[in-house]
Formats: sequence, C-alpha cells, structure tokens
Amino acid sequence: HSSFLEAATLEQVAATSRKHTTTVGMNENNSDDDNTNTEWFIPSFPIANHDSCEFRLFDRQDQDTLQLLATSPILHLPAAGRMPTGIHLAFSEDTTEMVIQFNTAEKGTPLAMFGVEDDDGSTNNHLKDKVEGVSHTYTADDLCGAPANVTEVGKFQDPGMLHVIRLTGLQPNQDYAYKVGLAAGQGIVWSDVFSFKSPPTVGAKQDEPYSIVVYGDQGCPADGWGPGGAWTSAMAAREDGIRAVHHFGDLSYAIGAGHIWDEWMHMVQAFAAKVPLMVGVGNHEYDHTVGGGGGKDPSGVVDEYGFMPQWGNFGMDSGGECGVPTSQRFTMPVSNNSNGVFWYSYDFASMHTIMLSSEHNMTKGSSQYEWFLADLKSVDRSLTPWLLVELHRPLYQSEFYWANNAVGVAMRYEIEHLLKEYKVDLVLGGHYHSYLRTCDGLYQSKCNNGGPMHICIGSAGAHLDAAMLYPNKWTDVFIQQEWGYGRITVANATALLYEFVKAGTEDDPSAGKVRDDVWLIRDR
Repeated sequence: HSSFLEAATLEQVAATSRKHTTTVGMNENNSDDDNTNTEWFIPSFPIANHDSCEFRLFDRQDQDTLQLLATSPILHLPAAGRMPTGIHLAFSEDTTEMVIQFNTAEKGTPLAMFGVEDDDGSTNNHLKDKVEGVSHTYTADDLCGAPANVTEVGKFQDPGMLHVIRLTGLQPNQDYAYKVGLAAGQGIVWSDVFSFKSPPTVGAKQDEPYSIVVYGDQGCPADGWGPGGAWTSAMAAREDGIRAVHHFGDLSYAIGAGHIWDEWMHMVQAFAAKVPLMVGVGNHEYDHTVGGGGGKDPSGVVDEYGFMPQWGNFGMDSGGECGVPTSQRFTMPVSNNSNGVFWYSYDFASMHTIMLSSEHNMTKGSSQYEWFLADLKSVDRSLTPWLLVELHRPLYQSEFYWANNAVGVAMRYEIEHLLKEYKVDLVLGGHYHSYLRTCDGLYQSKCNNGGPMHICIGSAGAHLDAAMLYPNKWTDVFIQQEWGYGRITVANATALLYEFVKAGTEDDPSAGKVRDDVWLIRDR
C-alpha cells in the first residue's frame, strides 16, 4: 500500500531489537544466554495512530539491498485516528484545577467528562461535567536541526494534534473520575475512564502524610536500552497513593526520532493518566548547536545555539529538537514570570517545588537566575515548610566523568549560595545513570555546613553507568548497575523520608526493595 508510512527504519528496528535482546538476555555470569542469541523481535507495536496498517517481511540481500518477501493483509483499526493516546495529567498554578493533555492523529474538538468518584469507585453515572479544550501541533519546520526536522522515515514524525483541557472548580483532596475524547464529524471517540485525587489546600493538614515518586533519565524499550524504563513506569503505576511523579529531564530519549515520543507517552500513560507528571528538560530534550534563532527556541533564547559556556559540554544532544516537542507536549504551572517547562514552581500541600533548567544560563543577572531568586524570596515557609529544587544535571556527583563534573562545579559557583541562604531542603538531579546520595547540610563540599542534601537519581531506564568514583567526603551512598527511582514521603512539617526503590518486573521478588533510605529532620 503505497500510502503507508513507516514508523521507523528497518535499521532502527533491527538495532532496537538487538540491543533489547542483549540487555535482557544475560545470565548471572554476564554472558549471552544461548537461548537468546538468535532471538529477534520488536519490543512493542509502534504507536502509529492510523486507521489501517500492514506488516511487511524483508530479507537483507546485502548491505544496501532489501527484498520484500511477504506482506500481511491490511489491518483496519476503526477510529484509530481519533482515539486519545498519551493521556497525562499535570498540576496547575491553581490548586482547584487539573490539566489533562493527550494527542490524536486527527483534528477535532477535545472534550473531557468528569465528576466526583463514589466511595465504592463507581464512575460512569457521575461524569456529568463536560469541558472543551484547545489544540495545537508542531511541524518539522518548527524544529531546530537534523535529524529532528528531516521528514524521512525514523526522523520527524507528525505528532498529530496535541490537546489541552483544564478542569476547574475542583474541591480539595477529592477523588474525581474522567474520560477524554475527540469530537469530529458525527461522533465522539472516548478514552477509558481514569481517576485522580485533586490537590489539597496548600498549607492545610501539615501532619497528613503524602508521597511522590521522583527520577530522571528514563527512555523506553524502543530506544534500545532494555526494559528499565517500562519497569519504572509499571512500578509507578502500582505505587499506592502517590500524589505525583517528578521527572527532571531526559524523558523519552527520542533525540529527533519522532516515533519514540509516541512510544514513551504511551508507556507513561500507565501512571500519568492517574497522577500528575511534572517534567523538566535535560540535555536530550534541549541542547542544540544550530537553528535556534528566529524564534524557534521555545525557551526564548534568541541565538542559534542556546547556552554554550566554555566550561560546558552542551552539544547537539537533542538531535535538533531544541525543546520543541517537550514544550508542546507538556503544560506546566505558570508562576512569577516562569518559563514553561524550562523553569517554573508550584505548591503542593506542605511542599514548594522549583524546577530549574541546567541547560540554560543561570549565572547572576540571567533571566533564570533572577527568576529563581525572586521565587525563593516568595516562598511562605509557614504554608510550605518543605523546599525542593529539581534540575537535570546535579550540582554534586563523583563519578569519573570530568566534563560533567565541571558543569556541576560551575552551577555550584552560580547558585549554591542561594540554596544555603534560603534553606533549601533537598536538591534532586539525574544525568548520570546511577544513584548517588550526599550527606546532609552540604555546602562548598562540606557536610553539615548549612546546605541541602543532594540526590542523583538518573537510573529510571537509560543505559546504566559503570564509572568509578573520585574520592570525596560528601558521598554517603552510591549504587550502580541498578534501575530504580526515588520515593519521597512527607510525614509532617519537620520530617521527610526519602527512599531509593529497585525497579523490576511484577514477578521479580527484588523489585520494590528499598535500597537506600534516609530521614530528613528539620527544626523549623
């Protein structure tokens, strides 16, 4: 069928399958299992959002020649172009609101039906309120460079329509049910029914515990890095009662391959349709060296190449995306001249969270620095006694990656004094694909010196690091070669529990094991 589109090149599919098999097909001695050497498979069916598709089997004749051996019958998928996919929630700047986003291949009017969920979990009779949303999209021309802006197989892929619906007038800490759909022509195609709990009143009931999941550097099996990202998503979906997931950069690892965004959005829907997914940008969402001028850079940087200090190692890590897919697919809270997904803040219960961009200028006098300083000054610690700062690259990490370490040192020089002055409790980052926790009170490389605790959690699914550590006195815990995520439980205004949880399959007895835990106790 000449009009069919390929979701990925055969080379990408083969590479993905080889990497996937190599990662999951290892025995305890780290050698290839004989039973997996010859296996070849596609880890998941591509998310194509089209009403029909077919399978084609090719034989490689030589390096440059493929012969078509067989074609399946055409599979018809009625209304697939209008089916909501990639459904995800986000907090608003207003705690009486919840933002829902999803995408479809076709145009239409995005709708949500919602209502209070009964105590017994019944929903269908209570979806009485209907809300319309708005839609937008992006094209290859909106992206900064190759491969992201190249309209070839396995590079740019039309994202379809991206829809945003804002539910308003929510009661605090109330269970709601909802479904989303697209009205086009004479019918509406609805999603399944999902549920969420609305945010509590800020500052109220500070002795009522709550938990969130935190991590960076996830990706998905379609990236070719094995099952870690899928394990993390599935475990987050099974976490009982969490109120949000914070992902501070290196989200899908699409790096210009548009179909990976759809794969990753489909994967994280398992939890993101139930609890808000609050994201930041990493180097693989934003960093670029060309094409950012003329208003293309959605963060407002006016030159071609973003932030390129002499001490940095910022390159073309986004594959030309320059933050466009991330900023189009996610709507984050607006506060005090914040900057979309790049830097923003919000309150939840007894915690104020600040998301920064380690990929942008944060030197004194820069727009990000001035916003950060103003936001810190505005925090009311009587309402939100816990102060959390998140960014992709950590300020402290001791793996032998000197170019990355230099960036952390430079960021310390610019903003570490603010962390101490405004008594930030915890700083979370990723970027390094491992787990590291520092001592508490860390300031100018000294423990118990008035600063926060720093934790690097870059182990949510990306390929894992194997580097050694350089000696220092501030590394308390270091865990390598293990996928996992962080879980924060706020007990009250003065006590917070942080845990690092091992990821794995549902039938893995070690999955869910707490590999590190620490209490933060503050004298307010």
